[in-house]
Amino acid sequence: MTQKTYLRLMLALTMVYGVVIALLTLLQTGGVGVAAIVGGVIVGLGWALTGVLTKRPS
Repeated sequence: MTQKTYLRLMLALTMVYGVVIALLTLLQTGGVGVAAIVGGVIVGLGWALTGVLTKRPS
C-alpha cells in the first residue's frame, strides 16, 4: 500500500465513524458513549499507525 492509500483509508474510516455516531445519537439508542469511546480509540490508533507507516525517509 502506498502513502495515499493509507491516508484515504483512514479518512474514509473517520468519516464512517462520524456517521455511525451521528446515527446512533439521532436514533437515541443506548450505548452511544461507549461506541464513541471505543471508536475514538480505534480511529486514533489508526491515525497514529498511519503516521508511522507513511513517515517519509529523512
